[in-house]
Amino acid sequence: MKIALRHTLGIVALFTLVPLINAAVHSRWDAATTYATLLIGFMAGDMVVWQGYLIKKQLAFSTYLELDREWNSQEMIEARKTVHAPGSEEWNLSRLEAILEFFEKLASMFKLSGDMPFIYQSTLGWYAAQYFLFADNHGQIKYLRQLWDADVYQDLEDLFTYYLQHEVGRKQEAQDRWKARHLAIEEKFWQQERTD
Repeated sequence: MKIALRHTLGIVALFTLVPLINAAVHSRWDAATTYATLLIGFMAGDMVVWQGYLIKKQLAFSTYLELDREWNSQEMIEARKTVHAPGSEEWNLSRLEAILEFFEKLASMFKLSGDMPFIYQSTLGWYAAQYFLFADNHGQIKYLRQLWDADVYQDLEDLFTYYLQHEVGRKQEAQDRWKARHLAIEEKFWQQERTD
């Protein structure tokens, strides 16, 4: 949205520049002063919008770094090792909820920060997609939603949908192939999580 506002301000400033030049060429100094004031105002507005966008991006990146640190913490590594036993239907629900809540924070940050590709293109974005896919495929998301009688992990589901669309597009066939490919290596994923 801020980018669109910047473009609008830039276009308006450009349309202000033409009358300014015309007024200056024809020595209409009162009009030229008015147009110059408008032009400077639009340029200042553009700068404010741009700085706001940069600050928002910087805050999102800073928050992402904190989440990355948390993901690689000893507590989270222990949770990842024991959340699901490879080759079984056994899930440690408290560990799964902790991990899904972690990814819900990532997904909420992505939703609030707007389209900042580094979030879903990152390693954390990849892990969020894998965990959501596997937990959903095993009915764990549905179970937790019924357990809490709430639509929990909706931001995470939205991030997963966004991630999937940017990986393979909107066609259902391509998305199903992507899911099948990743579900085929699920056991390897859980074994790797236990060895990290």
